[in-house]
Amino acid sequence: NAFHSNPTNTVFDAKRLIGRKTDNLELKRDIKHFPFNIQVVATHSTEEISAMILTKMKETAEEISAMILTKMKETAEAYLSEKVTHAV
Repeated sequence: NAFHSNPTNTVFDAKRLIGRKTDNLELKRDIKHFPFNIQVVATHSTEEISAMILTKMKETAEEISAMILTKMKETAEAYLSEKVTHAV
């Protein structure tokens, strides 16, 4: 398990960050318990968490979620031995 051997570089709960405002009290409480660092980057139009960049990886929460979905699709295609085009 990657978390146990390298907790500061193992990102989890990325989807919890998507679309949440930086002043959200629940979000502030959650961030205190994350072993990885989060940096808020100012944007022109919003202060949403979509602008958060994880300090070591430099990916936003949306990008991490997309990477996970891509990996899940690849795993399904390998298991099924055919291309996956429709999934929920």
